Amino acid sequence: MTTITIGLDGANWDLIGDWLDDGDLPNLQRLIDDGVGGVSESCLPPITVPNWKCYSTGKNPGKLGVFRFDRIDTENRTHVFHDATDFKSAELWDYLNDEGHTAGVINKPSTYPPKDLDGFVVAGGPDASETEYRSLERGFATPDDVETFLRDELDYRVHPKPMISPTEKGEEEVEAVLDLVDLRFEAAKALMEREDPDFLHLTVFYSMALQHYFYDGEPVKRAWQRIDAHLGDFLDEGHDVLVMSDHGTCDVDAVFYVNVWLQQQGYLSVENNIDGVLRKAGITRERALSVAKRFGMVETLSRIVPEGIQKVVPWDEGVKRERVLSILDWDETEAVASNQGPIYLTRSPDDPGYEELRTELIEGLESLRHPETGTPLVRAVHRGEEHYEGPYADDAPDLILDQGDGVHTSDAIGPDEAIADSGVWRGGNMPDGVFLFSGPSFRSDGLTEHARIVDLAPTLLHAMGAAVPDDLDGEVLDVFAPGSDPAERPVRTREPLSGDRIGEETDDAEVESRLADLGYLE
Repeated sequence: MTTITIGLDGANWDLIGDWLDDGDLPNLQRLIDDGVGGVSESCLPPITVPNWKCYSTGKNPGKLGVFRFDRIDTENRTHVFHDATDFKSAELWDYLNDEGHTAGVINKPSTYPPKDLDGFVVAGGPDASETEYRSLERGFATPDDVETFLRDELDYRVHPKPMISPTEKGEEEVEAVLDLVDLRFEAAKALMEREDPDFLHLTVFYSMALQHYFYDGEPVKRAWQRIDAHLGDFLDEGHDVLVMSDHGTCDVDAVFYVNVWLQQQGYLSVENNIDGVLRKAGITRERALSVAKRFGMVETLSRIVPEGIQKVVPWDEGVKRERVLSILDWDETEAVASNQGPIYLTRSPDDPGYEELRTELIEGLESLRHPETGTPLVRAVHRGEEHYEGPYADDAPDLILDQGDGVHTSDAIGPDEAIADSGVWRGGNMPDGVFLFSGPSFRSDGLTEHARIVDLAPTLLHAMGAAVPDDLDGEVLDVFAPGSDPAERPVRTREPLSGDRIGEETDDAEVESRLADLGYLE
């Protein structure tokens, strides 16, 4: 028997509820009927990174040292992008290895560069990269023979091609994502047969990109039906299975342009810039790409137009991504935000006015209401070092936003108003994800439980007879079938392993480009 985790990026029960009710996802319904689960609450911010690491470590970001894909370094006035080597913790498969179990990990975000395991690691998007190459062909898996097998036997790809993006989301891009969903499961089945691991983790990531752009539209339903068809291959083999997500997806009915609000309130200032001039003249990336597509010149223009010029052409929404920092008047700026809401102050915590500024921002943000519905745009604002716990909590962003229901927080600069009814994404991120345990070791109570994402690793460790590290935030969930071995066995604890990976590097520019394509760096 293999213990299997199938991670579905951005999944939540409300999104797929109608499809379950209509019988469109029969295999997932079987898992629900035979298993136990419910809502899994992710850590803030509710995005891919840090939450896939919160799952695999059982820890909040204050014990990991990473709080999202990137951070804004206000002292050096730049973005800093993170990879797997920046997380300061061992993961559940390290503990399984330490107790004699083999493990395989496929496509989990924040695993690049892949580390050595007693088993295998196949690094996952969107952060896997290889210098300047867009489609990673080598260096994505360990050991080398696993990578060779995937490449030669399955024509394995880390990223879809063409890449789906705010301006490229037609049928060709949708099919590339759907093909990648199939490929992920094919790789999992092939490596289970070839390597026979005691534990297997598989993440399906790029289906979340479809949810961002289409929410519950037809392309998303097609993705879920493909996922469901593959789930059927794991149902009758006697495996213990966990289906889970890093966060959920909500229907976006309001976009909050947090940097526009900061600018309106006098906390952020921009210099005169070519981006704004071009946007006022009606010259945007979307319009330029539309014309280029009409004449079949997209590839030609991407080669002949210097990258520096491409970057200054704004999007319809305004200035995004790395350009946000480049147009700031830093001497007149006190705060700047990333999308999903982390806010970074330019003052040092030792500055006498630092705490007063944070209090002003908290009160102002928490008072915001949608002008038509009156609902809060921001549910709560937390001081970073107070919200997180652990040795790295002081490295957190100065403020963390908990977004209101149906709200997507964008960092774009340029819109006239701080609040809009719609934006790039139809589906936004929210903390409520899914978890569902099914198999011989688990009860059959359906969707009756609530968990935190950090509870999943200790529960898996205990299910497999391994000791639980005593520095985890999560707890072993009460989900085991009466009379099963995990139900009868007491929880063992142990000292933690070191998780430091020193001296390994990846390419920040390539990671930034891919995240930007997906709309994560608005």
